[in-house]
Amino acid sequence: MSRLKGFIMSSVILLFAILMIASCGGNSGSSNSSTYSSNNTGTIKAIVTGSKSFNPNISHGKIVKYKITITGEGIEAPVVAEIDGTADSGTVEGVPSGDERTVRVEAINPNELSIRDGEVSGVHVSSGETEDVEITLESVPVFANIKSGASIPNTRFIVRVFSDPKDPVMVEDEFGGSIAAMTDVSTSGIEISPNVVTGIASISPALLSVGEHSLTAKNYRTNRSSNVIVRIIDGTKQKGAPFFSVKENL
Repeated sequence: MSRLKGFIMSSVILLFAILMIASCGGNSGSSNSSTYSSNNTGTIKAIVTGSKSFNPNISHGKIVKYKITITGEGIEAPVVAEIDGTADSGTVEGVPSGDERTVRVEAINPNELSIRDGEVSGVHVSSGETEDVEITLESVPVFANIKSGASIPNTRFIVRVFSDPKDPVMVEDEFGGSIAAMTDVSTSGIEISPNVVTGIASISPALLSVGEHSLTAKNYRTNRSSNVIVRIIDGTKQKGAPFFSVKENL
């Protein structure tokens, strides 16, 4: 009798162990949103329109490459790719599948500045499939004679911006916690238009306060913008001073 009880007990323990092993090995249906394997990614083909730069013969207007950035829910780090500036489309593989992906394309000039920009949201990516996404780029004003980090004398201060002539530009100045549109001393206006030949727009503001200023060149129509941070020095100096030591590359 005791031998029969021992046999039954051993059988129960063995059955329990088998069930435990089966339950641990049956977890293949779970997924981790931060881990992507080859079978849950797709491909995006970004088709660029409106990509031609105004006046590509000068440094500011040349497009040397396009930067494609893909973001979305569950994508911990943006998927980034670069294609040649002469291309009109680019393919990005290994994009995590899912809904609500945003595809952004930037046209980059030799100074590593984005001069045209565009994005499309709500893109669905299916595993193993290629999704065509058409993206229209719009002009982004960039500073033509100021580099971020520069120290600039306040006198004879002129801001030059490169952009598409069809898009008026404004410059905003953030200083001391407040933001104000920069006004030209000769026209009393805040809107400036790029030259139809060079693409350069200029504004001569009144004397700025000494200290750190964050300047933003903004497309009046689309609000696309670029930014530099500069330090204004010699705010009360009366005699003429050079604006900036770097030559304008036109």
